[in-house]
Amino acid sequence: MKVIENYKSGVETSNENLLKEVFAPQVRVEIPSGASANHPGSTASYILSQVAQAAPGIKCVLTADAGNDWYFLGFEGQIQGQTLQAVDQVHLSKDGKIDHLVIYMRPIPVAQTFGEAITQRLQPVR
Repeated sequence: MKVIENYKSGVETSNENLLKEVFAPQVRVEIPSGASANHPGSTASYILSQVAQAAPGIKCVLTADAGNDWYFLGFEGQIQGQTLQAVDQVHLSKDGKIDHLVIYMRPIPVAQTFGEAITQRLQPVR
């Protein structure tokens, strides 16, 4: 499915414009161990475009259709020499755009390191 392939590619290559094409105008982003928020599609695109910046070389190793317009994408990468695994659970709206994203990461200490790195990347420049 093109939307899923574009999402995967956008995350792997930090392509904010490609991610803008796949997100709905409003996107619910959830991290079970952390924050959940509704973001404009452009904000979600920017946030997800920073993933490969924080974890260079991250690659999608698995995609699966979970039914009812839900898809799973499994990613693996490294941050500060430690292996990070993530599963992105995405939902497609009736328009075929991603309107809901749930991000699971493991192991927890590496996920925390990633969270700190992405938070730093998202801070405004002073």
